[in-house]
Amino acid sequence: MKKLYILWILIIVLTSCKDDDINVFEETADERVAAAIQSLKDDLAAPANGWRLKYRPEDGGGSFYVLLKFDDENKVNIKTDLGSQDGEFYEQNLTYRIDSSLGLELIIENYSFFSFLFEQDQATYGAEFEFNYANKTPEGDLVFVSKTDLSNPTTLVFEEASATDANLLGKELSGNLNDMSDDLAIFSSSFKLTFETRDLLLFLALNESKRTIDIGSAAKKSNTASIQSIDFVSGYTIKGDSLILDTPLAGSFAGTSISLKSIAFSSFTNESIDICVDPITTHAYTGVTNANLPVTLETTLQNATGKLFATESDFYYAPLSFIIDNGVSAASAIQQDIQGAVEMDLFYNTQLNDGSRLYGLGFTIINSDNSQTFAYRKFTPVLEDNKITFNFDSQISTLGNPVTDADISKIDIYLDKLTEGDNTFVFKLITDRYEFNNPCTGWSFVFINAN
Repeated sequence: MKKLYILWILIIVLTSCKDDDINVFEETADERVAAAIQSLKDDLAAPANGWRLKYRPEDGGGSFYVLLKFDDENKVNIKTDLGSQDGEFYEQNLTYRIDSSLGLELIIENYSFFSFLFEQDQATYGAEFEFNYANKTPEGDLVFVSKTDLSNPTTLVFEEASATDANLLGKELSGNLNDMSDDLAIFSSSFKLTFETRDLLLFLALNESKRTIDIGSAAKKSNTASIQSIDFVSGYTIKGDSLILDTPLAGSFAGTSISLKSIAFSSFTNESIDICVDPITTHAYTGVTNANLPVTLETTLQNATGKLFATESDFYYAPLSFIIDNGVSAASAIQQDIQGAVEMDLFYNTQLNDGSRLYGLGFTIINSDNSQTFAYRKFTPVLEDNKITFNFDSQISTLGNPVTDADISKIDIYLDKLTEGDNTFVFKLITDRYEFNNPCTGWSFVFINAN
C-alpha cells in the first residue's frame, strides 16, 4: 500500500512538471508573431512627421531622399523627388503590410517609387519593394535590408523626419532635368556644361532613374575640336535646388583646373535648336558650382566622343530592334518592307577581300534559300565633329547573292530616315555602341562595334 501511495505522488509531480514546461510562454506562437507585427506597426506610425530615408539602391548609383508617413491602418504616404513618368512618384498614398516569414517583412503593396526603380535595367537594378526588418537602433532608427538582394543586400535606415525635411526634396530640379533629358529623342541625354568665366566645356549625360552623371569629355570653349577624354562616372543626390556628386570631379581639364562637387541651379529657360523645318524646343539651366563659378547646363547635339566611331572600328551592325522610330521599335516595319532583313550594317573604310575599301550602309538579308545578300548604298562621308553627312551613290549595290527575295529599293526608306536633311549626329553610348540620330525625323540607329 505504501508503495502504491509513493507511485501516485510521483505521477502527480511528473504531471506538474509537464504542465510547467508547457506554460513557459504565456502566449502561443501565433500570438507572439501578431504582437511583434503590431509592435513594428506602432513604431512605424509613431513619429509625427514620419520617417526620412536616404535610399541608394546599389553601389555606384546615386541616392534619393524619401519621406514615408505610416499609419496604423496599413496606409503609407511616400514622397520623393523622382521626376520620371510625369512626376507620378512625387507623392503616393499606398498600402503596406507587415508579414512574418523568417522574420518581419515590410511590403509596399502597390506600384510605387520602389517598384519603378526595381524595374530598371529589366529588373536587374538593385532596387526593391520588400524589406526584411533588421533592428531598432538605440537612437530609435528602424533598420531594414532588401529582401531579394542575396549577394549584396541594400541597408535602409529609417530616421525620424523633421517638419522641414520636405525641403530636401528637389521636385522642381528633378522635373526640369527630366524635361531636359527628353529634349532629344535619343537613348541617353546629351548635355553641355559651360563654365561662363572659364575656357571650359564638359560634355555629359545624366541618368535620372539611377541618379548617375557620366562626364565623357572636356573641351575649350575657344577650340571645341580639341577634346580631352575624361570617362568620369559618379552617383549624385538631389537636395533642394542642388545636384551633389558622390565623388567630386577634380583635376585639370582642357587646361583648366576645377574641383566640381555640386551645382546649385536657379534659372530654367526654353531654348531651341534651329536645324530642322520645325525648331526643336530645348532647355538651359543656369547655376553656380560649389566654387561659386557660374555655369550653364544645356541640351546639345554636340557629343565630343561621338566622332570616335570612325577610328574605333571599320564595321558596325544594328539589330533591327535597335532601330527606333521616335521611341518605338521599327523592327516589324522593316521586316515587312524588306523581306528577310536581319540587321543594318555600316562599313566604314572597310578593307574587302580584293583590297578595296568600302564605305557602305544597308541591310543584310537572309533569303529563302539561306543565302545572304547585303543591299546597300556606297557613300562618301564628311565628318564634322559628331555630325556625319552621307553622300550616297545613285545606285543600290549588293554583296553576296545578287538575287534576293527582298525589294531592295525599300532600303531607301530607312536610309532617308537616318540622313534626311544631312542632319545625322553620332553619340557614344557605352564602350562598343554608338547612336546615330536624326533629330529632325526622330529616328535613332544604335550600332554595335563588330570588331
